[in-house]
Amino acid sequence: MAPTKRKGTGKEKKASEGRLLEKITKSVRILLVRPLYPGNVGSVARVMKNLGFRRLGIVSDQDPRNEPEAFWMAHGAEDVLEAATLYPGLEEALQPVEMVIGTTSRRGARWREAIDPEGLIDSLAANWDWRPTAILFGPEDRGLPVKELSPCRWVLRIPTREDCPSMNLSHAVGLVCYVFARGPSARLQQTGPRPASPEALRRFTEAAETFLKQTDFLTGDTAKDETALRRIERLMVRASPNRAEMALLWALLRHVEKKQ
Repeated sequence: MAPTKRKGTGKEKKASEGRLLEKITKSVRILLVRPLYPGNVGSVARVMKNLGFRRLGIVSDQDPRNEPEAFWMAHGAEDVLEAATLYPGLEEALQPVEMVIGTTSRRGARWREAIDPEGLIDSLAANWDWRPTAILFGPEDRGLPVKELSPCRWVLRIPTREDCPSMNLSHAVGLVCYVFARGPSARLQQTGPRPASPEALRRFTEAAETFLKQTDFLTGDTAKDETALRRIERLMVRASPNRAEMALLWALLRHVEKKQ
């Protein structure tokens, strides 16, 4: 006997994809860090709305919406621009989120682990369950500095040509939003425990920093010490330990502290 086709499978798949897209667009916040040109901010708002994203944050000591150009370029997405949140600093902007993703066009050994948008969304679909997420885009002339990339759990790089790696801000945001709106390449199921929150990682790395100072591991050379601490922090965020693994790390740290 031939198998009976299940009625409504196509509609159910479409509805499931719609629910996933709604999860993604609600969880993702685009954060523009010190944007230089109000017109670019307006263009970002427009391309975000084109693709279903509405959560825009601006980290700046000046509000680009004070310039008419921002609203000219946001044609049709003035509501997204008006609703954008202005933050005085990056720390305040990241308080509502649990996952921080940085973007860069840099190449070289330091950035060999940068991931492309397709690989990133597949990884998030498998392990993140679309909790509050921020994607950071830096200033148009220089991008995000290393210090602001170091706490990012993922660093995203669009695979542009080496002879012209940097994209226009709104184009970069639009490409990333398009890939996210399209969804993961497969409907991946969560494969393991949720990773520890960024706050839990920060608490541990701060405790580890205190311990390293007490044991004279840090040299007193400010630049070298900051580099070492950033590498430890990036190691932690790349490792993405879950709660049980974090508990083990705390136990190890406390045990070593008692031996001092």
